[in-house]
Amino acid sequence: MTRRRQILTLLGATALIVAIAAATVWFLVRRIDQAAVSAGTSKEETVDLGTLVTRVRDLNRLETATMRVTSISTIKQTYDLIPNALAGDELTLYATGDVIAGVDLSLLKREDVRREPDGTIVVRLPPPQLLLSRIDNRTTRVTGRRTGVFRRADVGMEGRARQYAEQNIRNEAVHKGILPLAQQNAEARIAGLLHTLGATKVRFVDASSHPVAR
Repeated sequence: MTRRRQILTLLGATALIVAIAAATVWFLVRRIDQAAVSAGTSKEETVDLGTLVTRVRDLNRLETATMRVTSISTIKQTYDLIPNALAGDELTLYATGDVIAGVDLSLLKREDVRREPDGTIVVRLPPPQLLLSRIDNRTTRVTGRRTGVFRRADVGMEGRARQYAEQNIRNEAVHKGILPLAQQNAEARIAGLLHTLGATKVRFVDASSHPVAR
């Protein structure tokens, strides 16, 4: 009789353990299902266009491209009836300088930013422009000067040569493509900012080019 009671007690304990284990598994499965449902729930966010425009404008004059350019220019003063060896004046200037280009974002208007039905933020940036150019005085120097024997050197000639060289440097930077580079870099910078503000897709449009998505 005692033997039978022990067997029944063992079977009861085993059934209890199985029941507890089943309940635990059921509880864990429910928790996992709930977590999966929560993870799969779509989340909708609204990006305020007015806020985007304000934040972009705050960047103001955004410098996005820099180019170093060299210019060698010569200025001459001559007279039709007098040889240069007697009355001429000539100066050659070797100049290097930096040109900085970018976008003036203070010109961005509210209508330049819109949202498409799929949530894409479309931006029309102001055109790129040269923001700054400067001569590097450490490397710019006069490499040649010839003055006629019957005249004094024009003291203002070097200053005019520097102004001419700076304009040459600006023109050369444009010729080498600094403005398209500034536009490309500005779009990358602005796209990064808009993504941090909640925009998932950003596209740039310009009258002279095809739309670019970033």
